[in-house]
Amino acid sequence: MKLVVGMFKHETNTFSPIPTRWADFGPEGGPLAGEAAYRAYRHSGYAMAGLLAEAEAMGAEISIPIAARALPSAPVDDDAFERLSDVLCKAARDCDAMLLDLHGAMVAEKHEDGEGELLARLRHVRPGLPIGAALDSHANITDRFVANCTVMPGYRTYPHLDMVQTGAMAGRLLRATLEGRLNPVTVVRRCPMLPDMLRGASAEAPMSRLIAAAAEAERDGMPCVTVFTGFPLADTHDTGLSVVATANGDAAAAAEAAQRICDLAWSLRDDFATPLEPLEEAMDRAAAITDGTVILADCADNCHSGGTMDSMAVIEAALHRGFTGILAGPICDPEAVARCLAAGIGATITLEVGGKTPIPALREPLRPLRLTGVVKSLSLGRFTVEGPVFTGMAVELGRCAVLETPQLTLILSEGRVEALDPLQFRIFGLEPTRFRYLVLKSKTNHRPAFMPMAVANIECHGPGVASLDLKSFDWRHVRRPIFPLDRSNT
Repeated sequence: MKLVVGMFKHETNTFSPIPTRWADFGPEGGPLAGEAAYRAYRHSGYAMAGLLAEAEAMGAEISIPIAARALPSAPVDDDAFERLSDVLCKAARDCDAMLLDLHGAMVAEKHEDGEGELLARLRHVRPGLPIGAALDSHANITDRFVANCTVMPGYRTYPHLDMVQTGAMAGRLLRATLEGRLNPVTVVRRCPMLPDMLRGASAEAPMSRLIAAAAEAERDGMPCVTVFTGFPLADTHDTGLSVVATANGDAAAAAEAAQRICDLAWSLRDDFATPLEPLEEAMDRAAAITDGTVILADCADNCHSGGTMDSMAVIEAALHRGFTGILAGPICDPEAVARCLAAGIGATITLEVGGKTPIPALREPLRPLRLTGVVKSLSLGRFTVEGPVFTGMAVELGRCAVLETPQLTLILSEGRVEALDPLQFRIFGLEPTRFRYLVLKSKTNHRPAFMPMAVANIECHGPGVASLDLKSFDWRHVRRPIFPLDRSNT
Protein backbone atom coordinates (compact mmCIF):
# COMPACT_ATOMS: atom_id res chain seq x y z
CA MET A 1 0.00 0.00 0.00
CA LYS A 2 1.24 3.45 -0.91
CA LEU A 3 0.45 5.95 1.83
CA VAL A 4 1.08 9.71 1.68
CA VAL A 5 1.67 11.46 5.00
CA GLY A 6 1.73 15.25 4.88
CA MET A 7 1.25 18.47 6.80
CA PHE A 8 -0.34 21.76 5.72
CA LYS A 9 -1.04 23.58 8.95
CA HIS A 10 -2.18 27.15 9.57
CA GLU A 11 -4.51 28.77 12.09
CA THR A 12 -5.65 31.96 10.40
CA ASN A 13 -6.41 35.17 12.29
CA THR A 14 -8.24 37.21 9.65
CA PHE A 15 -7.62 40.38 11.71
CA SER A 16 -3.84 39.87 11.87
CA PRO A 17 -1.54 42.08 9.77
CA ILE A 18 1.26 39.46 9.69
CA PRO A 19 1.51 38.04 6.13
CA THR A 20 1.58 34.29 5.49
CA ARG A 21 3.82 33.36 2.55
CA TRP A 22 5.58 30.27 1.24
CA ALA A 23 8.74 31.16 3.18
CA ASP A 24 6.77 31.21 6.45
CA PHE A 25 5.88 27.49 6.21
CA GLY A 26 9.19 26.13 7.40
CA PRO A 27 12.05 26.86 9.78
CA GLU A 28 14.46 27.82 7.03
CA GLY A 29 12.46 29.71 4.45
CA GLY A 30 10.02 27.06 3.26
CA PRO A 31 8.39 23.69 3.90
CA LEU A 32 10.21 20.44 4.56
CA ALA A 33 9.74 17.21 2.61
CA GLY A 34 10.99 13.63 2.46
CA GLU A 35 13.72 12.58 4.85
CA ALA A 36 14.12 16.08 6.31
CA ALA A 37 10.43 16.15 7.22
CA TYR A 38 10.65 12.65 8.72
CA ARG A 39 13.59 13.63 10.94
CA ALA A 40 11.86 16.82 12.05
CA TYR A 41 8.50 15.28 12.97
CA ARG A 42 8.73 11.52 13.54
CA HIS A 43 9.65 11.89 17.21
CA SER A 44 8.13 15.33 17.79
CA GLY A 45 5.06 16.34 19.77
CA TYR A 46 3.02 17.01 16.63
CA ALA A 47 0.15 14.94 15.24
CA MET A 48 2.48 14.15 12.34
CA ALA A 49 4.45 11.88 14.69
CA GLY A 50 1.36 9.82 15.43
CA LEU A 51 0.40 9.67 11.74
CA LEU A 52 3.86 8.39 10.80
CA ALA A 53 3.89 5.82 13.60
CA GLU A 54 0.56 4.36 12.48
CA ALA A 55 1.61 4.42 8.82
CA GLU A 56 4.70 2.42 9.74
CA ALA A 57 2.57 0.00 11.75
CA MET A 58 0.51 -0.64 8.61
CA GLY A 59 3.65 -1.69 6.77
CA ALA A 60 2.90 0.85 4.06
CA GLU A 61 5.24 2.41 1.53
CA ILE A 62 5.35 5.95 2.97
CA SER A 63 6.08 9.21 1.20
CA ILE A 64 6.13 12.70 2.72
CA PRO A 65 5.67 15.15 -0.17
CA ILE A 66 5.46 18.17 2.13
CA ALA A 67 5.41 19.17 5.79
CA ALA A 68 4.38 22.81 6.02
CA ARG A 69 3.55 24.72 9.18
CA ALA A 70 3.33 28.50 9.67
CA LEU A 71 2.64 30.48 12.83
CA PRO A 72 -0.92 31.84 13.07
CA SER A 73 -1.20 35.01 11.02
CA ALA A 74 -3.18 36.61 8.19
CA PRO A 75 -4.85 34.55 5.41
CA VAL A 76 -2.43 32.38 3.45
CA ASP A 77 -1.39 34.23 0.32
CA ASP A 78 -2.52 32.83 -3.00
CA ASP A 79 0.94 31.78 -4.20
CA ALA A 80 1.66 29.73 -1.06
CA PHE A 81 -1.77 28.11 -1.02
CA GLU A 82 -1.58 27.08 -4.66
CA ARG A 83 1.97 25.75 -4.43
CA LEU A 84 1.31 23.74 -1.29
CA SER A 85 -2.00 22.39 -2.60
CA ASP A 86 -0.41 21.42 -5.91
CA VAL A 87 2.27 19.34 -4.14
CA LEU A 88 -0.36 17.37 -2.23
CA CYS A 89 -2.62 16.98 -5.29
CA LYS A 90 0.29 15.60 -7.31
CA ALA A 91 1.03 13.11 -4.52
CA ALA A 92 -2.64 12.06 -4.38
CA ARG A 93 -2.50 10.79 -7.97
CA ASP A 94 -0.19 7.94 -7.02
CA CYS A 95 -1.26 6.69 -3.59
CA ASP A 96 -3.85 4.45 -1.97
CA ALA A 97 -4.64 6.75 0.97
CA MET A 98 -3.52 9.95 2.69
CA LEU A 99 -2.90 10.92 6.31
CA LEU A 100 -2.77 14.69 6.86
CA ASP A 101 -1.79 16.88 9.80
CA LEU A 102 -4.08 19.89 9.31
CA HIS A 103 -5.38 22.60 11.59
CA GLY A 104 -8.97 23.13 10.51
CA ALA A 105 -9.11 26.94 10.74
CA MET A 106 -7.08 27.91 7.67
CA VAL A 107 -8.26 30.79 5.51
CA ALA A 108 -6.58 31.57 2.19
CA GLU A 109 -6.76 34.84 0.29
CA LYS A 110 -9.18 33.39 -2.26
CA HIS A 111 -10.69 30.56 -0.21
CA GLU A 112 -12.47 31.22 3.08
CA ASP A 113 -12.53 27.47 3.80
CA GLY A 114 -8.88 26.68 3.07
CA GLU A 115 -8.83 23.03 4.13
CA GLY A 116 -12.24 22.33 2.61
CA GLU A 117 -10.89 23.60 -0.71
CA LEU A 118 -7.72 21.50 -0.35
CA LEU A 119 -9.64 18.30 0.44
CA ALA A 120 -12.08 18.91 -2.43
CA ARG A 121 -9.12 19.25 -4.81
CA LEU A 122 -7.61 16.00 -3.53
CA ARG A 123 -10.90 14.19 -4.08
CA HIS A 124 -11.19 15.75 -7.56
CA VAL A 125 -7.80 14.29 -8.44
CA ARG A 126 -8.65 10.92 -6.85
CA PRO A 127 -12.43 10.47 -6.35
CA GLY A 128 -13.14 8.54 -3.17
CA LEU A 129 -9.54 8.73 -1.93
CA PRO A 130 -9.43 7.62 1.74
CA ILE A 131 -8.17 10.60 3.76
CA GLY A 132 -7.51 10.69 7.49
CA ALA A 133 -6.94 14.12 9.04
CA ALA A 134 -5.72 15.03 12.52
CA LEU A 135 -7.10 18.43 13.55
CA ASP A 136 -6.66 21.13 16.16
CA SER A 137 -9.49 21.51 18.67
CA HIS A 138 -9.79 25.13 17.48
CA ALA A 139 -10.87 24.04 13.99
CA ASN A 140 -13.84 25.77 12.36
CA ILE A 141 -15.52 22.77 10.74
CA THR A 142 -17.37 23.20 7.43
CA ASP A 143 -19.73 20.90 5.56
CA ARG A 144 -17.27 20.82 2.66
CA PHE A 145 -14.50 19.58 4.95
CA VAL A 146 -16.68 16.76 6.29
CA ALA A 147 -17.86 15.79 2.82
CA ASN A 148 -14.30 15.34 1.54
CA CYS A 149 -12.61 13.63 4.50
CA THR A 150 -12.89 10.03 5.66
CA VAL A 151 -12.00 10.38 9.37
CA MET A 152 -11.14 13.56 11.26
CA PRO A 153 -10.41 13.40 15.01
CA GLY A 154 -9.31 16.56 16.83
CA TYR A 155 -7.27 17.29 19.95
CA ARG A 156 -9.11 16.74 23.21
CA THR A 157 -6.75 18.91 25.27
CA TYR A 158 -6.07 22.63 25.55
CA PRO A 159 -3.23 23.30 26.25
CA HIS A 160 -2.57 20.85 23.42
CA LEU A 161 -0.89 17.85 25.07
CA ASP A 162 -2.38 15.07 22.94
CA MET A 163 -1.33 16.00 19.41
CA VAL A 164 0.63 12.77 18.88
CA GLN A 165 -2.27 10.70 20.20
CA THR A 166 -4.67 12.50 17.84
CA GLY A 167 -2.46 11.66 14.88
CA ALA A 168 -2.34 8.04 15.99
CA MET A 169 -6.14 7.98 16.31
CA ALA A 170 -6.54 9.32 12.76
CA GLY A 171 -4.19 6.58 11.55
CA ARG A 172 -6.04 3.82 13.41
CA LEU A 173 -9.44 4.98 12.16
CA LEU A 174 -8.20 5.12 8.57
CA ARG A 175 -6.64 1.69 8.89
CA ALA A 176 -9.92 0.27 10.19
CA THR A 177 -11.64 1.82 7.20
CA LEU A 178 -9.15 0.41 4.70
CA GLU A 179 -9.46 -3.05 6.27
CA GLY A 180 -13.26 -2.96 6.10
CA ARG A 181 -13.79 -2.92 9.89
CA LEU A 182 -15.20 0.64 9.85
CA ASN A 183 -17.74 2.28 7.55
CA PRO A 184 -17.27 5.88 8.71
CA VAL A 185 -20.31 8.13 8.55
CA THR A 186 -19.56 11.60 9.88
CA VAL A 187 -22.02 14.28 10.97
CA VAL A 188 -21.28 17.84 12.12
CA ARG A 189 -23.59 19.92 14.28
CA ARG A 190 -22.90 23.57 15.06
CA CYS A 191 -23.67 25.74 18.05
CA PRO A 192 -24.09 29.50 17.38
CA MET A 193 -21.41 30.63 19.81
CA LEU A 194 -17.82 31.86 19.89
CA PRO A 195 -16.35 30.47 23.11
CA ASP A 196 -13.82 32.51 25.02
CA MET A 197 -10.54 30.69 24.34
CA LEU A 198 -9.55 30.77 28.01
CA ARG A 199 -12.80 29.02 28.89
CA GLY A 200 -11.88 26.28 26.43
CA ALA A 201 -9.19 24.89 28.73
CA SER A 202 -9.92 21.16 28.68
CA ALA A 203 -9.29 20.39 32.34
CA GLU A 204 -11.72 23.04 33.58
CA ALA A 205 -15.47 23.58 33.41
CA PRO A 206 -17.35 24.22 31.20
CA MET A 207 -15.16 22.56 28.54
CA SER A 208 -14.45 19.53 30.70
CA ARG A 209 -18.19 18.72 30.71
CA LEU A 210 -18.33 18.68 26.89
CA ILE A 211 -15.21 16.51 26.65
CA ALA A 212 -16.70 14.09 29.19
CA ALA A 213 -19.91 13.89 27.14
CA ALA A 214 -17.91 13.13 23.97
CA ALA A 215 -15.92 10.45 25.81
CA GLU A 216 -19.16 8.87 27.05
CA ALA A 217 -20.49 8.72 23.47
CA GLU A 218 -17.30 6.92 22.42
CA ARG A 219 -17.63 4.46 25.31
CA ASP A 220 -21.16 3.76 24.07
CA GLY A 221 -19.74 2.61 20.73
CA MET A 222 -19.19 5.75 18.64
CA PRO A 223 -15.75 5.42 16.94
CA CYS A 224 -14.92 9.14 17.25
CA VAL A 225 -16.59 12.23 18.73
CA THR A 226 -14.73 15.56 18.92
CA VAL A 227 -15.80 18.90 20.35
CA PHE A 228 -14.22 21.71 18.32
CA THR A 229 -14.45 25.03 20.15
CA GLY A 230 -13.42 26.82 16.95
CA PHE A 231 -10.94 29.62 16.41
CA PRO A 232 -12.92 32.82 17.12
CA LEU A 233 -10.42 35.17 15.47
CA ALA A 234 -11.19 33.85 11.99
CA ASP A 235 -14.05 35.88 10.53
CA THR A 236 -15.64 33.16 8.37
CA HIS A 237 -19.18 31.89 7.81
CA ASP A 238 -18.68 28.70 9.84
CA THR A 239 -16.53 30.02 12.69
CA GLY A 240 -17.72 28.74 16.05
CA LEU A 241 -18.19 25.70 18.24
CA SER A 242 -19.08 22.43 16.51
CA VAL A 243 -19.34 18.76 17.39
CA VAL A 244 -18.22 16.14 14.88
CA ALA A 245 -19.36 12.55 15.40
CA THR A 246 -18.31 9.54 13.32
CA ALA A 247 -20.40 6.39 13.53
CA ASN A 248 -19.94 2.96 11.98
CA GLY A 249 -22.49 3.21 9.19
CA ASP A 250 -25.21 4.79 11.35
CA ALA A 251 -25.81 8.42 10.37
CA ALA A 252 -28.75 8.78 12.75
CA ALA A 253 -26.62 7.72 15.73
CA ALA A 254 -23.88 10.17 14.76
CA ALA A 255 -26.40 12.99 14.37
CA GLU A 256 -28.01 12.23 17.74
CA ALA A 257 -24.67 12.22 19.58
CA ALA A 258 -23.45 15.43 17.94
CA GLN A 259 -26.72 17.27 18.57
CA ARG A 260 -26.92 16.14 22.19
CA ILE A 261 -23.47 17.57 22.95
CA CYS A 262 -24.24 20.75 21.00
CA ASP A 263 -27.36 21.22 23.12
CA LEU A 264 -25.24 20.81 26.25
CA ALA A 265 -22.77 23.41 24.96
CA TRP A 266 -25.60 25.87 24.30
CA SER A 267 -26.93 25.38 27.82
CA LEU A 268 -23.45 26.34 29.12
CA ARG A 269 -23.02 29.37 26.85
CA ASP A 270 -22.81 31.93 29.67
CA ASP A 271 -19.98 29.91 31.21
CA PHE A 272 -18.06 30.21 27.91
CA ALA A 273 -18.22 34.04 28.01
CA THR A 274 -15.98 35.65 30.61
CA PRO A 275 -16.05 39.36 31.49
CA LEU A 276 -12.64 40.88 30.79
CA GLU A 277 -10.88 42.23 33.87
CA PRO A 278 -9.43 45.74 33.44
CA LEU A 279 -5.64 45.68 33.20
CA GLU A 280 -5.23 47.86 36.30
CA GLU A 281 -7.22 45.38 38.41
CA ALA A 282 -5.07 42.51 37.14
CA MET A 283 -1.99 44.43 38.32
CA ASP A 284 -3.63 44.98 41.71
CA ARG A 285 -4.17 41.22 42.04
CA ALA A 286 -0.55 40.57 41.12
CA ALA A 287 0.68 43.14 43.64
CA ALA A 288 -1.27 41.44 46.42
CA ILE A 289 0.86 38.28 46.03
CA THR A 290 3.87 38.77 48.25
CA ASP A 291 5.98 35.66 47.60
CA GLY A 292 7.06 33.65 44.59
CA THR A 293 7.11 34.16 40.83
CA VAL A 294 3.93 35.59 39.30
CA ILE A 295 3.04 35.08 35.62
CA LEU A 296 1.43 38.02 33.85
CA ALA A 297 -0.08 36.36 30.76
CA ASP A 298 -0.49 38.88 27.94
CA CYS A 299 -3.47 37.12 26.34
CA ALA A 300 -4.11 39.61 23.52
CA ASP A 301 -0.70 39.43 21.87
CA ASN A 302 0.37 35.79 21.60
CA CYS A 303 1.64 34.76 18.19
CA HIS A 304 -0.12 31.39 18.35
CA SER A 305 -3.32 33.37 17.97
CA GLY A 306 -1.87 35.64 15.26
CA GLY A 307 -0.51 38.34 17.56
CA THR A 308 2.19 40.76 16.42
CA MET A 309 4.17 40.25 19.65
CA ASP A 310 4.94 43.95 19.98
CA SER A 311 2.22 45.21 22.32
CA MET A 312 3.87 46.88 25.31
CA ALA A 313 0.68 47.56 27.30
CA VAL A 314 1.08 44.82 29.93
CA ILE A 315 4.78 45.60 30.44
CA GLU A 316 3.96 49.30 30.73
CA ALA A 317 1.22 48.59 33.29
CA ALA A 318 3.61 46.48 35.39
CA LEU A 319 6.24 49.21 35.32
CA HIS A 320 3.64 51.86 36.17
CA ARG A 321 2.49 49.76 39.15
CA GLY A 322 6.06 49.88 40.45
CA PHE A 323 6.93 46.21 39.95
CA THR A 324 10.60 45.28 39.90
CA GLY A 325 12.32 42.03 38.98
CA ILE A 326 10.33 41.74 35.72
CA LEU A 327 11.40 39.37 32.94
CA ALA A 328 9.56 39.83 29.64
CA GLY A 329 9.74 39.00 25.96
CA PRO A 330 10.51 38.34 23.34
CA ILE A 331 9.15 41.55 21.86
CA CYS A 332 9.31 41.38 18.07
CA ASP A 333 10.98 44.67 17.11
CA PRO A 334 13.70 44.36 14.44
CA GLU A 335 14.34 48.10 14.55
CA ALA A 336 15.09 48.05 18.29
CA VAL A 337 17.33 44.99 17.82
CA ALA A 338 19.30 46.84 15.14
CA ARG A 339 19.76 49.82 17.47
CA CYS A 340 21.10 47.53 20.21
CA LEU A 341 23.46 45.83 17.76
CA ALA A 342 24.79 49.19 16.64
CA ALA A 343 25.28 50.31 20.24
CA GLY A 344 27.03 47.10 21.34
CA ILE A 345 27.12 45.09 24.54
CA GLY A 346 27.50 47.26 27.63
CA ALA A 347 26.10 50.39 26.02
CA THR A 348 23.38 52.42 27.71
CA ILE A 349 20.68 53.19 25.16
CA THR A 350 17.26 54.85 25.00
CA LEU A 351 14.77 53.14 22.69
CA GLU A 352 11.17 53.33 21.53
CA VAL A 353 10.22 49.66 21.92
CA GLY A 354 7.26 47.88 20.34
CA GLY A 355 4.06 49.31 18.91
CA LYS A 356 5.53 49.63 15.44
CA THR A 357 3.36 47.17 13.49
CA PRO A 358 0.37 48.83 11.81
CA ILE A 359 -2.80 46.90 12.71
CA PRO A 360 -5.79 48.19 10.73
CA ALA A 361 -8.17 45.85 12.60
CA LEU A 362 -7.57 47.66 15.92
CA ARG A 363 -9.58 50.78 16.60
CA GLU A 364 -6.59 52.35 18.33
CA PRO A 365 -2.96 51.70 17.30
CA LEU A 366 -0.49 50.09 19.66
CA ARG A 367 1.90 52.53 21.32
CA PRO A 368 5.67 52.12 21.69
CA LEU A 369 7.23 52.33 25.16
CA ARG A 370 10.28 54.48 25.73
CA LEU A 371 12.94 52.61 27.72
CA THR A 372 16.47 53.40 28.82
CA GLY A 373 18.67 50.46 29.67
CA VAL A 374 21.92 48.58 29.22
CA VAL A 375 22.48 46.15 26.34
CA LYS A 376 23.42 43.01 28.28
CA SER A 377 23.82 40.55 25.40
CA LEU A 378 23.46 40.07 21.65
CA SER A 379 22.95 36.68 20.01
CA LEU A 380 20.90 34.53 17.67
CA GLY A 381 17.66 33.23 19.18
CA ARG A 382 17.58 29.61 18.09
CA PHE A 383 16.28 26.60 20.01
CA THR A 384 14.04 23.54 19.79
CA VAL A 385 11.03 23.34 22.09
CA GLU A 386 11.55 20.64 24.73
CA GLY A 387 8.41 21.35 26.74
CA PRO A 388 5.24 19.27 26.56
CA VAL A 389 3.40 21.59 24.12
CA PHE A 390 4.64 21.66 20.48
CA THR A 391 7.58 19.46 21.44
CA GLY A 392 10.25 19.51 18.73
CA MET A 393 9.20 22.84 17.22
CA ALA A 394 12.22 24.62 15.75
CA VAL A 395 12.26 28.27 16.86
CA GLU A 396 14.12 30.90 14.85
CA LEU A 397 13.94 34.29 16.58
CA GLY A 398 16.64 35.80 14.39
CA ARG A 399 18.96 38.34 15.95
CA CYS A 400 18.14 39.14 19.56
CA ALA A 401 19.16 41.61 22.25
CA VAL A 402 18.68 41.59 26.02
CA LEU A 403 17.98 45.06 27.41
CA GLU A 404 18.18 45.62 31.17
CA THR A 405 16.57 48.50 33.04
CA PRO A 406 16.34 48.94 36.83
CA GLN A 407 12.90 47.28 36.85
CA LEU A 408 12.86 45.15 33.72
CA THR A 409 14.91 42.61 31.78
CA LEU A 410 13.55 42.49 28.23
CA ILE A 411 14.31 40.25 25.26
CA LEU A 412 14.04 41.94 21.87
CA SER A 413 13.89 39.77 18.75
CA GLU A 414 13.39 39.78 15.01
CA GLY A 415 11.03 36.77 15.16
CA ARG A 416 8.04 35.55 17.17
CA VAL A 417 7.38 32.65 19.55
CA GLU A 418 4.69 31.93 22.11
CA ALA A 419 5.84 31.16 25.64
CA LEU A 420 6.00 27.38 25.31
CA ASP A 421 9.33 26.61 26.98
CA PRO A 422 11.60 28.35 29.54
CA LEU A 423 14.36 27.84 26.96
CA GLN A 424 13.19 31.06 25.36
CA PHE A 425 14.86 32.77 28.33
CA ARG A 426 17.54 30.27 29.28
CA ILE A 427 19.31 30.40 25.90
CA PHE A 428 20.12 34.02 26.82
CA GLY A 429 21.42 33.07 30.28
CA LEU A 430 18.22 34.22 32.00
CA GLU A 431 16.69 31.89 34.59
CA PRO A 432 12.96 32.71 34.90
CA THR A 433 12.67 31.38 38.47
CA ARG A 434 15.01 34.16 39.64
CA PHE A 435 12.54 36.85 38.63
CA ARG A 436 9.53 38.13 40.52
CA TYR A 437 7.27 38.66 37.50
CA LEU A 438 7.18 36.93 34.11
CA VAL A 439 5.34 38.71 31.29
CA LEU A 440 4.50 35.90 28.86
CA LYS A 441 2.81 36.36 25.49
CA SER A 442 0.35 33.48 25.78
CA LYS A 443 -3.24 32.54 26.57
CA THR A 444 -3.02 28.94 27.79
CA ASN A 445 -0.23 26.97 26.11
CA HIS A 446 2.39 28.35 28.53
CA ARG A 447 0.81 26.68 31.53
CA PRO A 448 2.36 23.17 31.38
CA ALA A 449 5.94 24.48 31.17
CA PHE A 450 5.73 27.65 33.27
CA MET A 451 3.09 27.06 35.95
CA PRO A 452 5.31 24.64 37.95
CA MET A 453 7.71 27.52 38.58
CA ALA A 454 5.07 30.12 39.55
CA VAL A 455 2.69 30.74 42.43
CA ALA A 456 0.04 32.45 40.30
CA ASN A 457 -1.05 33.03 36.70
CA ILE A 458 -2.71 36.42 36.17
CA GLU A 459 -4.51 36.79 32.83
CA CYS A 460 -3.92 40.31 31.52
CA HIS A 461 -6.13 41.86 28.86
CA GLY A 462 -4.28 44.57 27.03
CA PRO A 463 -4.71 45.61 23.39
CA GLY A 464 -3.71 43.32 20.55
CA VAL A 465 -4.95 41.52 17.48
CA ALA A 466 -5.31 38.27 19.48
CA SER A 467 -7.67 39.94 21.95
CA LEU A 468 -10.45 38.04 23.72
CA ASP A 469 -12.62 41.15 23.37
CA LEU A 470 -14.41 39.91 20.25
CA LYS A 471 -16.76 42.89 20.14
CA SER A 472 -13.78 45.15 19.48
CA PHE A 473 -13.42 43.73 15.95
CA ASP A 474 -15.39 44.50 12.80
CA TRP A 475 -17.17 41.26 11.85
CA ARG A 476 -18.26 40.84 8.24
CA HIS A 477 -18.55 37.13 7.41
CA VAL A 478 -19.44 35.12 10.51
CA ARG A 479 -22.95 33.67 10.58
CA ARG A 480 -25.21 35.94 12.67
CA PRO A 481 -26.73 35.96 15.18
CA ILE A 482 -24.00 34.35 17.26
CA PHE A 483 -23.28 34.40 21.00
CA PRO A 484 -21.77 36.48 22.62
CA LEU A 485 -21.73 39.06 19.82
CA ASP A 486 -25.53 38.81 19.83
CA ARG A 487 -27.08 37.98 23.17
CA SER A 488 -30.74 38.96 22.80
CA ASN A 489 -31.67 37.11 19.60
CA THR A 490 -29.23 34.20 19.18
